[in-house]
Amino acid sequence: MSDQHEPGEDDAARAFEALRAEVATLRQAVEALPAIVEGATRATDYTPTLGAVAKVLTQVEARIVAIQNHPALKMTPEQHGRAIGRAGADAFADAARLMRDEADAMKRERQHLAGIAGEVLTRQAQRRQLLWFCAAACAVGLSIVPLIRALATHWL
Repeated sequence: MSDQHEPGEDDAARAFEALRAEVATLRQAVEALPAIVEGATRATDYTPTLGAVAKVLTQVEARIVAIQNHPALKMTPEQHGRAIGRAGADAFADAARLMRDEADAMKRERQHLAGIAGEVLTRQAQRRQLLWFCAAACAVGLSIVPLIRALATHWL
């Protein structure tokens, strides 16, 4: 009977080995527990993040105060309407002034061009008059030359 194992002894040995492995695993878990607890209880430092958030909130607050203090927010709808009306009238007045200035400039240019055209016409008239005088002088000169020649031959 020594070659045969009793079924009870083998099962008991296996159960004991399984219990030993479980106890070893439990020991490792208990040994690691202080490190895990220490890491979990260590407080996270949120100071840089909170500082950045506080800085952004301060900037936002400054912008909100600037917007809140803007005169447009303190005006009534009637005041807004009057301001818009004044701005429209001012813009129209500016446009009308610019149109008058441009019309005056165009009038001055037109007068200047008329003066230039008048000078051109006057010059053309002067040239025509000069040509008539030259033609008349040539005609008179050509008709007088034979007379002068005839007189010159008689007296000399």
